[in-house]
Amino acid sequence: MIVCSIFSANAQKYNSTFSEKVKNTRDKALTFLVESQIDSSIDNKQFKGEWYGTMELTEPYFFIGRKQKHKDSNGFTVSAIHNFLAEVYLADTTLHFLKPTLDKAFKDILTYRNGQRFNFWKALPPNRKLKLFGEPNPQPLVHRPTEYPLRSRFINNAANVPEDADDTSLGNLATMYHNQIFGDTLQLIASEEYDKFLDLHRRNRNWYNHLFVRYPNSGAFLTWHSQEFRFWFLKIPFTFLSTFFIFLPGSSARPKAYNPWIPFGANDVDVVVNSNVLTYLTVSNQLDKSHGKKGAIAYTEYLLKQPRWYNNAVYYPNLYHIHYGVARAYAAGVDELAPACQIIVQNIIRTQNNDGSFESQDWLNNKDLVQSTAYALHAMLDLKSRGMNIENERIERAIRFLLQKFIVENEGVKWNGGVFFSGGTALRNILIWKSDAYTTALIANSLTKYLKMTKK
Repeated sequence: MIVCSIFSANAQKYNSTFSEKVKNTRDKALTFLVESQIDSSIDNKQFKGEWYGTMELTEPYFFIGRKQKHKDSNGFTVSAIHNFLAEVYLADTTLHFLKPTLDKAFKDILTYRNGQRFNFWKALPPNRKLKLFGEPNPQPLVHRPTEYPLRSRFINNAANVPEDADDTSLGNLATMYHNQIFGDTLQLIASEEYDKFLDLHRRNRNWYNHLFVRYPNSGAFLTWHSQEFRFWFLKIPFTFLSTFFIFLPGSSARPKAYNPWIPFGANDVDVVVNSNVLTYLTVSNQLDKSHGKKGAIAYTEYLLKQPRWYNNAVYYPNLYHIHYGVARAYAAGVDELAPACQIIVQNIIRTQNNDGSFESQDWLNNKDLVQSTAYALHAMLDLKSRGMNIENERIERAIRFLLQKFIVENEGVKWNGGVFFSGGTALRNILIWKSDAYTTALIANSLTKYLKMTKK
């Protein structure tokens, strides 16, 4: 009896000490995020309210150029970091020092907005002439990277992408959090706007979807909020021929100057994009109104029953990003994702290393250990919050691994950024985005979830 009491007391003391260490690290991570936010703008290169991130080509590619890395400003990065910090604040509203940071970030997020939709890049002046003949004067604005050097007319025109479901979901989620935190009443995008772009009755199909996830007419949400090229009737060889002859003027896949370009002229379906849309629609109380809900859930469950499902996201090469995205939607309240999440639980249990870490492919940022573990940890916490069978010991092992990997930065701590996004399809594994701030905010949010869990 005495031995049991001593053991119990020691366990409580250990748990208390561990939680204190977690909280201290979380607080220092928040300090880094506040201190590293950019405070001033430089014309068309740097913007107040954002965080530093990079766009990197890891291998030479014939129409982009040599391998290189440059700073990049984009709406995905700032929206994601804002939303992680907003969730931290909403979980603990005593963290008042986060509010000015959130306000500055949100003002920058709005510069990516077009109506109620959001773009990956800002609309900026072109860096060169984009037409061989008949160049307009003045030149219209285009969406493009801020500092990555795009040389040819072709690749400049290809970078001018339309608004998309992913950034639109992140941007509107940021708007909803802004309304909650600051008492604002900004309008949110309605579910009907997503339903205008569903994978139904199409006369085109993205070659990548056809090769890797053969589930046409799924009813799931399409990535790009723009009209794709429509063949007279759908024959898959037409899609491949158009892609193969992309440099020829008659190809439907060829980008055109000053017209937003859907990659390869054909929209696509991505499981993580669908998870992000489901999360937004759920937390904004619009899920049951959505015509795309059923298709998105069915597509997700179908994909997770395929071999190597964890490597089948179009734009997200990290092996644990699907875990993170689907678990996040399930935790938000998409109950129908339970069967898919059971598959995720089994995969997490099977793949966690003894030291608590998770690893991606060898060639992706040297297994991308920190980023993979951060995504898996966030997924475990979300799954456990919904009653899934995730042992505390697994969660704490992952946290202990991450606590060994932080880097002290002035008064705060950070983690080196891993791969959180890619160019997708042909560029999925070689054109990547990384950000220390994104990875640090992701982990800070997970540590906050853990602290909330252990208080119950």
